[in-house]
Amino acid sequence: MASWRDEILKVTAEPVSFLYVISDPDGLLNDETILTKLQSKNIEMIEIEDVISFRYVFESKYRKAIYNREKALVVRTELEDFHKLPYDLLKLGSKHKISLSNIFPKLSYPIIKQLSTTDLDALYTVYQQYQGSSSDTDTIKFLLNRVYKIYPEIIESTSDFIKFLLSYHYQEIQLPEELEKYIIDSLNQVDMLNALPVKRLIQSRSYFYSYLQDEWDEYISQLHNESEQIKDPFDAQSHYHTKHSFSHPDVRRLLNDLFYENKLHPIKGYEKETLPNWTHPGIIVDEAGDKKDRIYKLLNTVREKLNGHTSYKIWIEIAKLYGELGNLFFSFKNELDKETTTTFGELTNQINREFEYWMFESYSTLYNIPYYPSPVMVDRIPHYLESLKRDKIALIVLDGMNFIQWSQVKQSLLNNNIQVNENGIFAWVPTLTSISRQAIFSGEIPMMFSDSIHTTNKEEKLWKTFWENHSISKQKVSYQRSLGQGDFNKEQIEALKRNDIRVAGLVVDTIDELTHGAIQGHKGMHAEIDIWLKNNYLLNLIRDLGESGYSIFITSDHGNTESYGNGRLSDGVLVQSKGERVRIYKDKLTRDERADEFSLLRWPNIGIPEDMHVLLANENKAFIPKQEQAVSHGSININEVIVPFVEVNP
Repeated sequence: MASWRDEILKVTAEPVSFLYVISDPDGLLNDETILTKLQSKNIEMIEIEDVISFRYVFESKYRKAIYNREKALVVRTELEDFHKLPYDLLKLGSKHKISLSNIFPKLSYPIIKQLSTTDLDALYTVYQQYQGSSSDTDTIKFLLNRVYKIYPEIIESTSDFIKFLLSYHYQEIQLPEELEKYIIDSLNQVDMLNALPVKRLIQSRSYFYSYLQDEWDEYISQLHNESEQIKDPFDAQSHYHTKHSFSHPDVRRLLNDLFYENKLHPIKGYEKETLPNWTHPGIIVDEAGDKKDRIYKLLNTVREKLNGHTSYKIWIEIAKLYGELGNLFFSFKNELDKETTTTFGELTNQINREFEYWMFESYSTLYNIPYYPSPVMVDRIPHYLESLKRDKIALIVLDGMNFIQWSQVKQSLLNNNIQVNENGIFAWVPTLTSISRQAIFSGEIPMMFSDSIHTTNKEEKLWKTFWENHSISKQKVSYQRSLGQGDFNKEQIEALKRNDIRVAGLVVDTIDELTHGAIQGHKGMHAEIDIWLKNNYLLNLIRDLGESGYSIFITSDHGNTESYGNGRLSDGVLVQSKGERVRIYKDKLTRDERADEFSLLRWPNIGIPEDMHVLLANENKAFIPKQEQAVSHGSININEVIVPFVEVNP
């Protein structure tokens, strides 16, 4: 099927050059599919963002290989004037320009420039039908109607608005700023919506879900107290029916999914027999039974996701859903039946088999993807935070936390009226603290801090240097680690003691500590994290940071997974770094011999120094004595690689 990507890929068609210098002001080359296709042709890509970093990577990794015609490379730049690029680069390679204005000439270029590459797919299929002018307004209307299937003109009531918001936020649609503004301006003209905070309900997913939760609580109370019994037209077995936005059957179906996926929370204090059947997913009577119902629903939902196209965005969705599923599963003690336990185990194995394959095929494309509207790799987090231009920012790194544990933490925060805007992000591989956490605080790919890649002692310096390079004095940047133990004391938090701090980096390593001491797997960790959360250290930290004016973000450097002993590897001085699921060798030959001997994984040098030769445990194996169980990290299980990236609002 024809695609806008075909126009872009013509640049790298035969005859093959070994260096392409491409002006790409619209970021088209950063598309995951294009990067994968370039990779299939053995063409790598790097960007010119920082000249010093680019020169280091180019000279150390690519120049000799290009000269010897061993490796092909695309150098991407946003600059349109090639004269601003290094002369030696232009002399060595062929020059090309690509732009959306050439692919969609009839539309407003400033507007379509804001679209994601996924949205461009939908636009390409309907573009030939466009009959309007190249004005911003005509372009916006066409995009809303034909690409996003959004029709602001037919939203005339609160029910219409709620139905739109449910679909909009459940799909996690991210509209360009101008399109979002057009919708807000249009709906502010609708008289029946005057009493609603239209702008905030559209812009904040967490605020909308909080609003919807309040509406649900009030609605169920109304149903319960209804004096007049009216036959429910949507369910022959239901009775009370109060006129509300929730009356629409499409709204009801979406509400059920929100309860199953823990975006809304069922409420207690009502008998299901007195309420319509369709409301039951939002009512708690038998807590254990309701949890089991959610497990069954989530098992099916995750299976459906696996059966589709698995882009990095889909894997993030799967990681979030599996996190909810795992949190429910491990919250049970011994009440789950054998069939459910077996099904959960089989699904876990299927996810990790498919994810492991995808990682080898596509992981190398991720570090080129832009950090806006949300970062994809953890090293882009500080770049994203800086781009927000907030007055004060606090980044809390919950070291070693996967999405299962985040679901548990999130529930605790939501129970205390903390709003969360949740996304996922990829850790660096190997999924070790010294590599992935250092990437967070430096804002660099691991090969750029090769001198400290086996330690975390330079994190504070790297963190402050990043912000100093972005015009915030290092005296106004704080960094603290080894937080989370004992009772919370705000006097121990520099960002709370000093009014002049603008950026705070805080490492809470409780979960990672529990990981390395876990002898009962994720179930045991679930119980220990529950105890820690009840101590309210994290809750009080978030509340005090919020009261001090910080915008607060939570992430993790890597996750963790249950693993089982495959036998120890005796490598002595031949190995640079030892982990329970990873070995880093000085010598490639030794790494390859171990991989063949024990049927393990050779991880390619993606973003890491050339002299690091990585051996990974596959499936659920670990380099510990056979028959032993551990919770560990270092490899490419989905629970190790995809971690939360969340904004929280006290």
